[in-house]
Amino acid sequence: MNREISKIDPKEYGLEETQVQTIEQAFAPKIAERDGLMELYQQVITKELTPELCSEAKQIRLKLVKVRTGIAEIHKTQKAFFLAAGRFVDAWKNKETAPVEQMESNLEQIENHFINIEKKRIADLEATRTEQLRQYTEIIPMSLGLMQEDVFQAYLASQKKAYEDRIAAEKQAELNRIAREKAEAEERERIRIENERLKKEAEEREKAIEAERIESEKKLAAERAEAAAKQKAIEDAARIERERIEAERSKLEAELKAKADAEAKAKAEYERIEQERIAAANKAAKAPDKDKLKSFVNSITLPEMPELKSAEAKAVADVVTEKFTAFKKWAESQIENV
Repeated sequence: MNREISKIDPKEYGLEETQVQTIEQAFAPKIAERDGLMELYQQVITKELTPELCSEAKQIRLKLVKVRTGIAEIHKTQKAFFLAAGRFVDAWKNKETAPVEQMESNLEQIENHFINIEKKRIADLEATRTEQLRQYTEIIPMSLGLMQEDVFQAYLASQKKAYEDRIAAEKQAELNRIAREKAEAEERERIRIENERLKKEAEEREKAIEAERIESEKKLAAERAEAAAKQKAIEDAARIERERIEAERSKLEAELKAKADAEAKAKAEYERIEQERIAAANKAAKAPDKDKLKSFVNSITLPEMPELKSAEAKAVADVVTEKFTAFKKWAESQIENV
């Protein structure tokens, strides 16, 4: 770099050459120092990058900093002498420090070459690790790029396991819900079938009672017709017979009413038990699975048996009760295995 080629013309600032000689002389030592460092600078920027070169670049840069600050100090002193000379010194300072600043910038890049490489490596590593963690969590810790590899791998593994455990728990909860709903649906269907069976039996009993009543009335009508043709003694006997039949009818009607009342009571009791079962099921939904199952089994009860007359019907009722009791014991034993 040749200073003569780019020399500042003092006439552009209304000054003579003799007037700026003292200023040039004031700057001359620093310019000479700068030119000496420039040769070293040209050598450094052409060499292969090594740690030693980085250190050498730093040393030259620090010397250039002194040159630049020295020029600035001379500029400050000289500018105070004369306003026109101050403008000249400004131009001189700017012209002479521009190459210094350029050399500083280039040398700083050389000086920080390996530092910048390390910064980029850390930034790239942090981006990679962040991407890995985002598969399992939204919470990303600070300074991932500075974390030791074994520490990061352990942290990544823990986040992955927590994520997989959470997914497995959600799947298991869904399977439990499906199984619970299936069991409840099966129980509702069993109760519906049982109700249909009980209803059918009640209708058959009512039909049998009605047929018996009709048969009794037919018999009574025949007896009355026969009694009308008989003498007074026979009529008295017929009257007595009518009174007996009337008593039987009253008894039968009373039995039918008692049966209807019992069935209504049984239905009300069943609805009460079902409501209690549903309430208990809702309460048990917040309990542990084992407690829920126990509450569920305990909530299943048979409605009150209607009054039965025939030995066959009573035997069936006993079998139903026995089977239901055995089912509850079996269910309780299964729950204990949970």
